Amino acid sequence: MYNYNREVQQVMKKFILYAVAILLILPASTINVYSEEEPVVEKTPPVENSSIYTKGYPKKIPEFLKSQFFCGYCHILTYPKVIKEAHNSWMTSKHKDVPCVDCHYPPGRLDVAIPEHDKIPRDEETATGKKTDMEYMKSELEVLSRLTTILNMDEPVIRKKPRIDDNSCTIKCHLKSGKGKEGEFWTKKIKFVEVEREDKSIRVISYIHKTHFDKTKSVEGQEIHCQTCHQHETKDKHFEVSRKKCFLCHFKNAELNKGRAKCSLCHEIPTKPLQRQKVEGAPEKEGEKTINHKSIEADGVKCASCHGHMIRGKGEVVQQMCLDCHDNEEAITKEASNKKLMHEKHVADQNASCFDCHAPIEHNKKADYIDTARLQCQTCHPDHHKYQRLLLEGAQRPGVPSIPALMAAVNTNCTACHIEEKIINGEKVANGTGKACAACHTPKHEGMVEEWKSSTASAAKEAKEIEKDAEAAIEAAKATATPEQIEEANKMMENGRGNLNIVEYGGGVHNKKYSVTLIDAAMT
Repeated sequence: MYNYNREVQQVMKKFILYAVAILLILPASTINVYSEEEPVVEKTPPVENSSIYTKGYPKKIPEFLKSQFFCGYCHILTYPKVIKEAHNSWMTSKHKDVPCVDCHYPPGRLDVAIPEHDKIPRDEETATGKKTDMEYMKSELEVLSRLTTILNMDEPVIRKKPRIDDNSCTIKCHLKSGKGKEGEFWTKKIKFVEVEREDKSIRVISYIHKTHFDKTKSVEGQEIHCQTCHQHETKDKHFEVSRKKCFLCHFKNAELNKGRAKCSLCHEIPTKPLQRQKVEGAPEKEGEKTINHKSIEADGVKCASCHGHMIRGKGEVVQQMCLDCHDNEEAITKEASNKKLMHEKHVADQNASCFDCHAPIEHNKKADYIDTARLQCQTCHPDHHKYQRLLLEGAQRPGVPSIPALMAAVNTNCTACHIEEKIINGEKVANGTGKACAACHTPKHEGMVEEWKSSTASAAKEAKEIEKDAEAAIEAAKATATPEQIEEANKMMENGRGNLNIVEYGGGVHNKKYSVTLIDAAMT
């Protein structure tokens, strides 16, 4: 038998050794992130037009901060042993000539002196001296103790991802003014995607930064930042825009081709004829019509008629994912459905990824275009089994008290009784059978279903005969009765007819007692 106690002892032994090592090696200065003394901040007087930052910010970036080694020492941890993925992806990106500090330090915080930076080697030579494993461990512990300072400045949280201030992007490089070469990035229609289709036509998806920063179009509680979309997603790219974020914002709680889910917001509507015999640009013959995407849109044809399979998923919030960051506390789970609060605290404030909370929405051609509609009953039957539901619930109606089905108390649903496979019009159907009654109760209960069916059908037939007599009586009374009397009689007829419809269309067997009561009320 496996000795679990021995394993526990070994784990505890390692834990104690590591704890002792930390106490012996970790210098006291690493425990206090900031030194007790207020650092002396030497500010450079602002010189007009000489600074890339706004008034009051330093004229130049400190030289040692320009060193990629300086940043890499902490963010790569075991540097210089390994050049990690973040550094590699930066080196191959469009921003490879931009120093780390240009983006990772907010422009307004460059004059904040961080004493812990003094402990970081300024060059590779200083750090590459021979080190024992203990010395490397000491370095890494020091680094971890400094991460709170370096990543968060004066905030008391440790982020899983660094947060880039918008000003790092928009003050020098991508101006919001829209003027000049740098400003074009803000207002220009950018080709976000440009690919060749199978028929050799070009599919283009455009993007305008300024449009997406319009606060009136944001999700409640949301605040768009550059890094809302531009984040480190994969090891190959330093940062990129995940298309799935586009899909979540555009398609969640939206109807295809309506509002923010309107196709033309991202896609250039094709003009190529959809008829195979037509040639693009050819003149139309008399009596013929060229059908293309633009004509279909103008005619009000729903995009889902052909493209319904291209959007799958609802972007639901998976509440269990809250526990990845939070303790399982009632206060946390209670507020999980507060959309405004969740976006304010997690996206606007913390730069969380959409998919830290939401399930993704797929937008591609991978799904079967027929099965997408065929397997969703509500595509063709938007209110199916409505009358069966009314019978099972047994809701109160005029002259009829509330009488829920007998099995409602134990939440028995359709699948409990519809256990027999039957072929109707060539298709398989889950058919209701008395065998389901016998399975839970006794063999004699199997015949009860047929008795319920026949008795309610007989009562409904009798009510139908009375309905015909009542209709004839109302018609005959029109010659002598007042309009008000005729109107009142028609209302009574309509209510009685509604009761009969529930029994007839819903199948009285679903709730015999309620069905009989509905029929009695209809006849009286």
